[in-house]
Amino acid sequence: MKDIQPGIYAGLSNAEYHGGPGVSKSGLDKIRKSPAHFNEAMKKGYSEPTVSQRLGTLAHALLLEPETFWDIYALPFDAPEGALSTMDDMKARLKDLDQPVSGKKPDLIDRLRGVDPDAVFLDDAKASYAEGVGAREVITAEEFEKVEGMRDAVMAHPKAGKLLAPGSGVAELSCYWRDPETGVLCRCRPDWWRNDGVVVDLKTARDASPEGFSKSINDWRYYVQDPFYTDGATAALEQGPQDVPAPEKPKAFAFVAVEPVKPYAVGVYYLEPQSRDIGRREYREDIARYAECLNADQWPAYSEKIEPIGLPGWRLAREEFNNDEEGVYVA
Repeated sequence: MKDIQPGIYAGLSNAEYHGGPGVSKSGLDKIRKSPAHFNEAMKKGYSEPTVSQRLGTLAHALLLEPETFWDIYALPFDAPEGALSTMDDMKARLKDLDQPVSGKKPDLIDRLRGVDPDAVFLDDAKASYAEGVGAREVITAEEFEKVEGMRDAVMAHPKAGKLLAPGSGVAELSCYWRDPETGVLCRCRPDWWRNDGVVVDLKTARDASPEGFSKSINDWRYYVQDPFYTDGATAALEQGPQDVPAPEKPKAFAFVAVEPVKPYAVGVYYLEPQSRDIGRREYREDIARYAECLNADQWPAYSEKIEPIGLPGWRLAREEFNNDEEGVYVA
């Protein structure tokens, strides 16, 4: 997919979306680190997901698009009970049936087929399983147990279950728009865009508590995602066609955070206005920098100057607080 016009599209595969044109929020995260990091990531292209990312992808699929989950994934092979695999297994069965046990493995199989039509052979079962799986991706039983538990916990949550209720919205619509200030093509892909205009983002979080998820909001720049997605989806609605009936214009953004281990605790959050304003300011800075680098085809890393450096701001703030508590004058 070399080119795409602004608008809203359904049915794009992950490969088409992530490998296609337009700068995304994850791309802006790399621009924020440095344009050189962004450029290197673009050269490398697709990279294998981490264990955590893979589990998040599975949870998204089962929660948001359950009707197609088993079209994409399959459970691992489970040997049928009593399946015959070794020559010793087959000879023992033939002996039970008062049949000769001499010969090579194919001879034993043919003899068993003749006297025991219900006999199950492990190699046959594996071949049948492989044919049934086809191109689907095999997931482990442990992975499925986790995502099934996460799904059940999310849907049992009074607010999360309502936000993600089947039929209340559309999953994985791909939105493209031209940034009005720089003209660069941008893209986003809301997890769940409700018909009433609420955009819901499903996050797999190590700690979904208010304190823990607040840290994730900062570390993963989720405070940028809210304004970037709501502004972007609005622009995509205004700038281009929709190949599906689009939901209402975004009016709110909610995070549904779920932990990937029992008890699969769930938290539902909205971003406070100050944090959203900071996110909007940052993504505007990131897009402007991306546009400059794109136009100049220059992708610098960090500063080429010798820069002053010191302790992180949080550490200095803590020092000032401690000094103030001790009655020491702080300028």
